[in-house]
Order: sequence, then C-alpha cells, then structure tokens
Amino acid sequence: MEKLTNLLIVAGAGRNVGKTEFACRLIARISRQMEIYGLKVSAVHPDEAIYHGDHSTQLFTTNLYEESRSDLDKDTSRMLRAGAKKVYYLQGDDEQICTGFEEFQRRIPLSAPVVCESSSLWKYVRPGLLVLVKTATGETKPRSLEIAEHASLIVESDGLSGFSQLKSIAYSDVHGWLYGSGQPVHE
Repeated sequence: MEKLTNLLIVAGAGRNVGKTEFACRLIARISRQMEIYGLKVSAVHPDEAIYHGDHSTQLFTTNLYEESRSDLDKDTSRMLRAGAKKVYYLQGDDEQICTGFEEFQRRIPLSAPVVCESSSLWKYVRPGLLVLVKTATGETKPRSLEIAEHASLIVESDGLSGFSQLKSIAYSDVHGWLYGSGQPVHE
C-alpha cells in the first residue's frame, strides 16, 4: 500500500460528528501559508444526496467532479469557502474510488497538501495522517472501529469548543503532514 505523506484523511465515527468542520478549519489554517486541495470521497450508499449534496445534475465523464461553487451547503462548497485552491468530489464503489483517486492525483501538483474527508480511502492508500472524529456521546459505526485501530489521531468533538488538536497539525514540504512534536507520523 502506497504511503502519501501529503494526504490527510478525516474519517467520522458516524454522521454529523464534525468531520467536515474539522476539515474546513484545518484547510482555513493551512491555506494562509500555502495552496491546499480538498477531496470528499463517498462510497456508494442509498440516499447519498441527502447527506453529501446532490451531484446528479453533473455530467460525469469519470466519478470525479470538481466543485466550482462555494455558495452551496455541500461539504465540497464549504471546503472551497474555507480556502482550498480546488476541491473535488469522488463517488463510487471500491474500484471507482481507486481509479477516481488516481485521476484526482493527476489533477493536482505532485506534493500539494490534501485534506480528504472519507471513511473508505484509507483502505487503499496510507495517508500521512488519518484522523477519526467522534462525539463523546454519539454512537460509533461498526466500520469506524477498524479506522480507530489505524488512526494517527482520534478527535472528540463536542460541537462547541472547536478542535484543540488543530494547532498541533502542520504541513512540511519535506515530511508532509505532521502532528504534535513536529516529527513525521510513523505507524
């Protein structure tokens, strides 16, 4: 499995736990210093549009869509408003996610920092940091238990105080995503 130190994946222990808010706050912080790219990956599930915005009117030539509007309520629009240079939405089954991610990589500069919201992409590539966002009181999806075993960082969101861990996350052109001591994260 390929390790991509420029990729930070934010996964969630459930719906509405704060993963998009965490991603957007991180994008806002890092984009003040350098260009950063956003990616939202959704595995195919029924009623997908209810949770991630309706992309059905787009003419897909692949399963990868570049978000162009920052004035909508979609997660991808929020990432643009936060300061990402470009944001993409990738939807599909396992094979489509893999091929779509390869297409995404061809569309951005080679070592550009990427903040990706996904609970599935970590199965195919090893990110520089894998962050799991959960609530103190909320239920944890069974599949997120596996993510917790591999996570570099588990963030508890209370919906009010923000994310204290954000100030300990940095990006280095040499090492990629860093947490805490400023040293690269090793598994």
